[in-house]
Amino acid sequence: MIFVDIYEPSEVENLIKQSVPTTRMSLNHSAEGYADYLWLAWDGHRIQVERKQMDEILSDINGVEELLGRELSNGVEETILLYEGTCEPIPRLKMAVQSWKLAKGGKVMVPGHQYNVSYTGLHAWLYQLDKAGITVVHTCHYIGTAMALVAMYESSQSPKHRTLRRYIKEHITVQPFNEHVITLMGIKGAKGSGSILGEASAKALIDRYGTAWYTLNQSVESLAETLIGEEGKRRRLGPAVVRRLFKAIGRSE
Repeated sequence: MIFVDIYEPSEVENLIKQSVPTTRMSLNHSAEGYADYLWLAWDGHRIQVERKQMDEILSDINGVEELLGRELSNGVEETILLYEGTCEPIPRLKMAVQSWKLAKGGKVMVPGHQYNVSYTGLHAWLYQLDKAGITVVHTCHYIGTAMALVAMYESSQSPKHRTLRRYIKEHITVQPFNEHVITLMGIKGAKGSGSILGEASAKALIDRYGTAWYTLNQSVESLAETLIGEEGKRRRLGPAVVRRLFKAIGRSE
């Protein structure tokens, strides 16, 4: 059941009642000072939703913030701000926002009022509300509000959810690449002719000697005997490659 404050629009309640039972009571003016909608989740914790029009927020952000602060401290475990309508910045004016709301016919959004409010400041405020523990939900009109309230209520009645798991493939863990292999592969030949060692050769050397420093301090003969490639297709690194490697790092044999 969803408890609805006595001052909330009957249009919203009537839509909610098509899916979820409702009861009207004085929530805002109760001793606890609840928000506009209140219900219990499956585990017994309370959820309250404060519904605001975009024009209410734009005309008095400080007042709305003060109200949310009181509701956040009334002991209810979960608080949500649901705001209806939308707004857009007015081009070429840094501190001006145009609100939009549903037309009387209920089919299109029409311009509302203009406010001397920073659009970026508004969204920074909404972002900070979320960080402060107040979930922010947006709808365009009262129909969307009713549907969102029903969706949130029904979701809160289930202990299990598949969000972020519905279409995600099996997680693959990629092992970090050995930095010593990268070091050897990064050694360039004369006149920018490219890397002397490919991945297979660099990996074979590090598998054998452990580090790039220890590898580069081996003899030509020792490095030349290093086996490269898979079993059955192995080849030796060879002295020519080793000499090119030593020349690139300025080492004599």
